[in-house]
Amino acid sequence: MTERIQQLREQSQNAVYRISAERSLLITEFYKNQVAYSDSIPVQRAKLFQYELKNKTICVNDLELIVGERGPQPKETPTYPEITVHSLHDLEMLNNREKVWFRVDDETLQAYEKTIIPFWEGRSNRERVMQAMTPEWHDAYEAGIFTEFMEQRAPGHTAAGYKVYKKGMLDLQAEVDASLASLDFAADPKAYEKRKS
Repeated sequence: MTERIQQLREQSQNAVYRISAERSLLITEFYKNQVAYSDSIPVQRAKLFQYELKNKTICVNDLELIVGERGPQPKETPTYPEITVHSLHDLEMLNNREKVWFRVDDETLQAYEKTIIPFWEGRSNRERVMQAMTPEWHDAYEAGIFTEFMEQRAPGHTAAGYKVYKKGMLDLQAEVDASLASLDFAADPKAYEKRKS
C-alpha cells in the first residue's frame, strides 16, 4: 500500500458518521424562494437539482484522485425532508444509538428546529401518503404488518438485484419452494436452520 493510499485509508477510517443539514437547507431555500410553481413538477425538480449542484459543498480532500462525497465531508449523510421530515427526537436517536449511529451537532439540530421542520411539516411524501391511506391500512401498519423502510429513504435507496429482473418473482418463489421441498431432515442436521433462513 502506498503512503498516499495509507493516508487516505486512515482519513476514511477516522471520519465520523454525521447527519448533514446542508442538502435539506438548500432544498428548503429553493422551495421557499426559488421555485416557480407555474413550472411542471419535472421542471421544478430539474431546477432544484441544478440549484443543489450550484450551491452544495464539493468535498475535495488532499491526496484524492477521485473526489466526491454524498455530504460536505466524508461520512456526512444528507437528509431528504421531501421524503420524510426527521423530528428532533429522530435526530437525537440517530446520534445516541449504540450501533450504526450518525452524530448530530447543535448546528444541525438548530437548522432542523428553526428552518427545516417548520417548512416541511405537512409537505413530505410520507405525510401525504399516510393521509391518503385507509383506516384498515393504518391498523395494519400499527400492527407491524409492514415496515417503515421506504418512509425514510429516497427512491432507489434499495433496488432489486439482477436475479429478480432475469428470472422474475414467480420463478424465485418456485426456486425457494423447490429448495424447501428438497431438505432432508433425517440426514442433514442443518436442515431446520436452512428452512428458517
